[in-house]
Amino acid sequence: FNKLNCLSLTFFQIPSFFKAIKYIWKHRKEADIIYIQDLQYLHISLVAKLFGKKVIYETLDNNVELNFYHISNRFSFLKKITFIKSSMIFLEKKIAQYFCDEVFVNSKALVKYFEPLNSNLLYYTSPFEKKLKIEKGNKIAFLYLGAFSVDKGAREILEFIKNNDYKLYIFGDTNQEIYKEIENISNIFYKSRISSKELYRELEVLFQKYSFIGFSMIHDIHYSYATQEANKDIDYLAMGIPIIANYRKPTKEKIEAGCGVFIDNYTAIRKLIEDEEYYKQISNNCIKYYNQNYAQNIFEKKLLEVIQNV
Repeated sequence: FNKLNCLSLTFFQIPSFFKAIKYIWKHRKEADIIYIQDLQYLHISLVAKLFGKKVIYETLDNNVELNFYHISNRFSFLKKITFIKSSMIFLEKKIAQYFCDEVFVNSKALVKYFEPLNSNLLYYTSPFEKKLKIEKGNKIAFLYLGAFSVDKGAREILEFIKNNDYKLYIFGDTNQEIYKEIENISNIFYKSRISSKELYRELEVLFQKYSFIGFSMIHDIHYSYATQEANKDIDYLAMGIPIIANYRKPTKEKIEAGCGVFIDNYTAIRKLIEDEEYYKQISNNCIKYYNQNYAQNIFEKKLLEVIQNV
């Protein structure tokens, strides 16, 4: 089963398939809709249809691309078996088309991916919306949320901090190699992944001391990383935290909308750090952009409209 699971990019989940049959049978009378939120559970839609249930499939990443990248890095021979990825792309699209009543995605790239199927664009909503706001005029510090890896710009961020005497707060998992580098830089505070409630408590205290600037430096190493929305970006926007970013398309769009600066624009970075009025302007742009695109009320309205019509 483990070998088949790898060859199917985590789709072939026989144990969970039988658990799904048992669970849906148990709740067949009270459940009207089966809501699936990951590629590895998409096969449950076949079970749901056997019981005459409606199915909603939500995917927050291009999981075929993402899973193939990670699994083929562990087992390099898979890179030579080119039909695996194309077969799973075909399978995901066809199951979504014929066994799912609605499909939710969180990026324009995924809308295009599922064509000609009409998917519903439903962006990630930050748990920090209207809860945490930057206190303008505090000292500047830098923030990074999420997995801290080379693929997501860890080396560039560490180099930046080495060359600038500012604090960096990292909340997210990392590997041993990067952790050793972090330990050697005195002005970095690191904490591994914690729940959103714990993170809220941490940030609530820090916001009394600092006005933050957030890093978003994901590399275009595969199609999913190149095209998907980054949750960290949306969290920064919700809190009014200006973003320092590379030119990855979804983040680039936010910088061009006035929500931050590019990592190679040293003049703009210096202005963001030193000019309080400029910082306020960018921070306000972030909140405005979030409210126009990612707010909870937008999410709820779209979700309820689809569920009511399913």
